[in-house]
Amino acid sequence: MKLINSPKQLEENLETIEFYLTEGSNFENDTTIDLLRAGVCFVAYEIEKELRFAPSRFVGYKNNNLDKHLNSDKDGRDTNVVIEKILEQKLSSNENLEKAFLNYCQDLGVEPYKKKRKYWKFHLSREFKVNAELGGEFPEGKIVERRHKFRERNSKVIQVAKQNFKAKHGRLFCQVCEFDFEKEYGDVGVDFIEAHHTIPVRAMKAGHKTKTEDIAMLCANCHRMVHKKRPWLRMEDLNKLIKKT
Repeated sequence: MKLINSPKQLEENLETIEFYLTEGSNFENDTTIDLLRAGVCFVAYEIEKELRFAPSRFVGYKNNNLDKHLNSDKDGRDTNVVIEKILEQKLSSNENLEKAFLNYCQDLGVEPYKKKRKYWKFHLSREFKVNAELGGEFPEGKIVERRHKFRERNSKVIQVAKQNFKAKHGRLFCQVCEFDFEKEYGDVGVDFIEAHHTIPVRAMKAGHKTKTEDIAMLCANCHRMVHKKRPWLRMEDLNKLIKKT
């Protein structure tokens, strides 16, 4: 693989990392997290006051992607040299960046290997598209919001939770306001409901396994309202607000 030779090419790889962590498939998400877990040298970059991190062995190769990365020979010594040259910085240990990295891993549900890590700091020239399109409904921060939405879209436990709920109640409806999509919209609303993880991603320890009882059935309005405050509103709190109005 060819090495990067400009800040723009580095930035393009950082955007690829962002995409994998936020909009990627289960495989892309999990594999990128494995790269973060095992990494030693990282490029730190900031998006709206949130520090993110990308492994040098990935972002140091031109137009990199997971398919190329997993099927090619890689050498961190080569990527470190070109990144140092591009950023005009020496790779070094940094206590503040190490703390930020550990917080970042916690937000992603990652337990990094116990290694001595080193960092560069890179200032982005633009906002990445995947971050610019955020709705901003999760006060915990953009990485947490993305991670949470990814879990709510892709977790197999949600399907089982919906099946169990329907088996118990005979239908799917919002546990707060009792809105029933099938009753309101007919056939197009059959078996439709949004699933909410009642445990915030930030509170999940590395390796956390979601249980069906951790999933609540909510309509779109109640789901957004639950995430409006930090800490999140509980179902019973939201129900009380509805009754007051």
